[in-house]
Amino acid sequence: MSILKKRSMKKSESLFIYEHGVCTEKLPESIAVEGIAMFKSMMNFGKYYNLISFVRDEFSGIFPFKNSSFEECLENSDKALIIAPENEMILFNLTRKIEKYGVENLGSSSRAIGITSDKWKLYRKLRSKVNMPETSKRELAGRYIVKPRVSCGGDGIVHGGRVKDGFIAQEYIDGKNISLSLFVGNDIHVLSINRQILSNFEYRGAVLPENAEKETIDEAINAVSAISGLNGYVGVDMIQAEVPYVIEVNARLTTPFVAFEMAYGMSYADMFVQLSEGRYVKPEPLKRVMLIKTEGEGYVTYRGHSIVLKTISNI
Repeated sequence: MSILKKRSMKKSESLFIYEHGVCTEKLPESIAVEGIAMFKSMMNFGKYYNLISFVRDEFSGIFPFKNSSFEECLENSDKALIIAPENEMILFNLTRKIEKYGVENLGSSSRAIGITSDKWKLYRKLRSKVNMPETSKRELAGRYIVKPRVSCGGDGIVHGGRVKDGFIAQEYIDGKNISLSLFVGNDIHVLSINRQILSNFEYRGAVLPENAEKETIDEAINAVSAISGLNGYVGVDMIQAEVPYVIEVNARLTTPFVAFEMAYGMSYADMFVQLSEGRYVKPEPLKRVMLIKTEGEGYVTYRGHSIVLKTISNI
């Protein structure tokens, strides 16, 4: 696969890019393929920065990085942008390391991640500010789901039942599952609205761009505005029903950004640089694109699992 693109401008700063499954931890193939796709898309930052990273041995023939460590890369970087799971507070702890080393973090602060990673803390933070499903540490009346307080990708969610320690019950809301990709800086910009494709709560892909009511967009922005320390790319998972409900806030890059260049003609790296320089103009979408986790050849393929990008229609 083609990874690096030529650029004409001089690169003076170094950026450490990191995706947990590509760089450190061996994950199940169906999950790892998402990380590979995101890491490949992060390579677009190579147009603007000298990229620094390291990868697990099995990916050394795909991505041009030498053996190193998280700490060594931080020591040699001006900035850092990382993707890691919330599970076991991995994203939180790695972000704490970035802050300790004094490297400029292009993502959110550990303080914000500490809130967004824990669904109970997030509920308590936002419940008086935006619409959220009723949530409790105990069983609820009516239909509800049970989910881990700390998890990602729909892992561990079931319909009803006992609420064990470390889990929460959440009112079941029937509606359209969407996510908003936001950029948080001096202002909050909507980068993309995405329809989520879920199967038994598991993330299977997205369609973008998607339409959303103004009330839904406002709720997402209100949620993000209420959490101090969010920065850069932030994903907000929502259910659009009779009223919009905020479900989760992801203080990191989420999978839909992989399809940005195909849908909008601009990668997230392009958007980020323009936003950072104050010259961003929201691009008109070129295509409606489906990103789907499946089998066969795709944008990336890993041991029979693929991330496929399909054009649904031109716009």
